[in-house]
Amino acid sequence: MAESYRVEVIPQPVSLARICMWVQAGLGAVGLLLLLTLVGGMEANAAGAALLLFAVPLGAILLIGFAAYRMTSRRRWVRVAGLVVESLLVLNGLWSLLGEVSLGTLLNMALAAAVVWLLFTRQSAAWFDR
Repeated sequence: MAESYRVEVIPQPVSLARICMWVQAGLGAVGLLLLLTLVGGMEANAAGAALLLFAVPLGAILLIGFAAYRMTSRRRWVRVAGLVVESLLVLNGLWSLLGEVSLGTLLNMALAAAVVWLLFTRQSAAWFDR
């Protein structure tokens, strides 16, 4: 006879944080691809230096996507990684706003702040218990 088992549903704050992180990763990837098209028209020396500058945003995009993907694992490090990366994105957005206000910066900051807030809820803390 088959045993029944309990299926746990992802809490709403975690699910919403995951969606926001996927949106961030997607928009970041599109933005990075658009910037890479500009690099294609540069001279070889300038293009090499520009590609090195793309390593940091690419790393952030990959980390956000990986954390969003691993949220179902309920591992504590996933929550911590999400909080750290998103908090750094909020700080980066605040730093960018000192120079000029742009819609992209405001959108990125709003998504990052939403993820931080969602991951700090009690339901999120209870979900990441492994």
